[in-house]
Order: sequence, then C-alpha cells, then structure tokens
Amino acid sequence: MLKLKVCLAAVFLILISCASEPEKSFDLKRVSFKELPGWRQDSLTEAMPALLKSCAAPSPEWENFCAGLLRVQDRPDRQIRTYLEAMLVPYEVHSYGHAQGTFTGYYEASLHGSFIKDEKNNVPLYGLPEDLVKLDTKTVCSPGGDKGTVMGRIENGKFQPYLTRAEIEQQSVNAPVLLWVDNAVDAFILHIQGSGRVETEQGVVHVGYAGNNGHPFQGIGGIMAKEGLLEPGKSSMPHIRAWLQQNPEKAQDLMAQNPRFIFFRILPEADGPMGAAGVTLTPERSLAVDPRFIPLGTPLYLVTTDPDGQSVEKLVVAQDIGSAIKGAVRGDYFWGYGEKAFQKAGRMKSSGRYYLLWPKGQTPPTSF
Repeated sequence: MLKLKVCLAAVFLILISCASEPEKSFDLKRVSFKELPGWRQDSLTEAMPALLKSCAAPSPEWENFCAGLLRVQDRPDRQIRTYLEAMLVPYEVHSYGHAQGTFTGYYEASLHGSFIKDEKNNVPLYGLPEDLVKLDTKTVCSPGGDKGTVMGRIENGKFQPYLTRAEIEQQSVNAPVLLWVDNAVDAFILHIQGSGRVETEQGVVHVGYAGNNGHPFQGIGGIMAKEGLLEPGKSSMPHIRAWLQQNPEKAQDLMAQNPRFIFFRILPEADGPMGAAGVTLTPERSLAVDPRFIPLGTPLYLVTTDPDGQSVEKLVVAQDIGSAIKGAVRGDYFWGYGEKAFQKAGRMKSSGRYYLLWPKGQTPPTSF
C-alpha cells in the first residue's frame, strides 16, 4: 500500500510539472507589421512630432533609430513607413493571456482668467503653500507605522494633515495665487486633469501639477451617484459638468466632498501640456500608460474606438502616466484641448489593444 501511495504521489507531481504555466501579467507576442490593423492607412507624418519629441534625448537602445528618424522626418508617409518597418519589431502586448484592455481619454483643460482678481475672475489657482510639508514616515517614529511619504503641515510643534479642499476654500491658505479664473467648475476639472491652459489678456498661460494636499481623491461621479443625481446613461464628464454648471450652489457642496486639492505651477511657453516623459504632449498621438510595463518614450500602435464608435488605428507614443492607468494593456488617449477634445475625452471608455514597437536587435521589455 505504501508503494502505491508513493507512486500516486509521483504521478501527481509529474502532472503538475506538465501543466501549462500560469498566465503572465505582462507578456509580448512577436507579430508582423502586416498583422497591425490599418497600419498601411495611418498618416505617419502626423505621428512624426510625437516621435521626434521622444527622440530629443533617446536612451541607448533608441539612439540608432532616432538618428535615422531625423533623416526621414520630412519624407512622405511611404518612406517613413519603410523606415519604421526596417528598424522596428512589433509585439502584441498581453496581460494574463489577453490582448484586450481598456482605453480612456483625457484632454488639456482650457479656462479663461487673469493675473488680477476682478468681479469676473475670482476663483484662485494656487501655487505650492509655504507651510506644506512632505514627511517620509520611514525616517521618523510614527504611531501609524511606515506610510511612505505623507503631506501635512506643522501646527503647534506637531505634524498635522494639511487642509482639505473644503477647508482651503473656506479659509485663507498660505499659498501664492498664480491666476484667477472665471469658472469654479472648470477649475475643479482642472484639478482632476492636473494641467491645463488659461487664456488671459496677456496670452495663453500653461499650468501644470506642482503638488497636492495629501488627502485621498474622491471622484465627482461617485459623489453624485451616491446622492442619486446622475440619470442612467448620463455619467460621463460632459454630463457631469453640465449638471454642475446648471446647479452652482449644490455643485459647490458636491465638489467640496472631494478632499484632495491640487497646487499648480506656471510652465514655460510650450505647444501643449508637459507629460511625465518630459516632453509636450501631441494631440491624438500621445498616450498615458502604466510605466511598470511600458517604458516612457516607446512607440505603440493603438487599435481601439473613439466614444462615437469610430476606429482609432494609429501610431502613438507613450509619453505620460496617470494615477488611474494601471495594467499592462491600459491607456489614456490624449485628445488635445478645447471643447471638442473635452467631449471626446470625457466620454471615452473603449476596449482595445496595442502593439509595442521595439528596435531590431535590442531586447524588448521583460515579460513577467
């Protein structure tokens, strides 16, 4: 009987070893350019600005590609396509065995404002407060244990959480006012986006993220849904903005329930907002990704649909990140600025996939 048990155990171990390996959270499947839907129809001259921006300071594996790209930057689509096919290898990105993922959209918020407060422009955009303190709990004895980096202020000799959104709006805050804008709802959406442009009499001023008050983010959609204020099928950001604009008094209370508050900085003159890759974003050619899987600066071929069901099959570049962009097949498509971009970005939540394009002869990102 003992021998039988030993034999059965051995067989069981063999069966386990022969079983298929668990699916990987990030994996690459090499394909050909012919397998990329719409590849021959994409206008690659439109993708060239985004490619060149990421090539301004290339990493070693991209140096040869970028040097050659400069030589074909003014050539027609046909020659650019020939060059890309000669220099790059496409890989379909998989997550746990699936190529399909979720793609949302974002845009550059556009506001109107002034450097001086007046009757029309009376909503402040703050810079970093002078009393905002960043504390690394690893370096101090904390009753709550190691919580990483937390934001707060020193009050009566003690480290305290910083003011919430409601507290900042109700009392004075020790922070410079960079600009005054004319619409509280648009300013709130700017806080969600993290960067944007303000049109003033002196010209367009770009503002970008400088920091936050350390409190957790609570989405306005979830806040409104709890109070039963969103009708079925009307939970997109354009619908939310319209409701808030039409109900200003209630809107103030709802927006204050999101305790997180964003502080800004004025950016140098640029042709768009600055992405996490350190380059300005290109409308409909820049993508925010999860950098744990996709290195910033990597060209990707995106296959998805816009919120109106139209195909989006085009070359984009990973040039930004986002707190909600998590996963190997997950992206946030940059639509640009203005009302049209807002309407597209605010409604986009599409299924799709993308292909990572990597230099020939170089080892692509490791699957795991």
